[in-house]
Amino acid sequence: MNEIKTEDSDWIENKIEIKDEKWQDNIRQVFQQIQFSYPYPNAATEAFYSVIWDMSLNAFDSPREVQVIVDSKDDLYISVGTFGFVSFKDQEEQLGGMKLPIKCWIHTHPFGQAFFSGTDWNTIHTWKSVMLSATVLGDNQYIAYDTATEIAKKVNYAIYQKEGSKKPAWVEAAEKALEEE
Repeated sequence: MNEIKTEDSDWIENKIEIKDEKWQDNIRQVFQQIQFSYPYPNAATEAFYSVIWDMSLNAFDSPREVQVIVDSKDDLYISVGTFGFVSFKDQEEQLGGMKLPIKCWIHTHPFGQAFFSGTDWNTIHTWKSVMLSATVLGDNQYIAYDTATEIAKKVNYAIYQKEGSKKPAWVEAAEKALEEE
């Protein structure tokens, strides 16, 4: 297991154990295979978001916030933080060559819900003049925000069925008959 070493501070632990050495490559690989759509994602972009979410939950010693910046050249800048905060502090080398404006700032909330926290809003307002969109990923949901229009789209996704739906009696009888054969 590799480690990212950081300076001691209030927002990040001294080291992050990496369980998946290719976590950044996994994100980049999917991005290279899609036509990235922002501020409101298409299905391929949602698949890209799913990979970011998966890395946030599974690539490290514990679930951690991950952020991905897509710059104007469609280059990715990726960092990892704690369970509740992410920045590029102590990972500044990741930012070399970034070209403004930022097409999209994407980050995860591995503790569950997709929402923009107070810190997120501060980031958005600080970078608004050079950030076209922001997306926050939560458990089976995301919010995509257009900084120019201030219009957001919140999407929940999961397997969805009518509540209380039950197979008709004739379907259950047919399935039972087939099992008995």
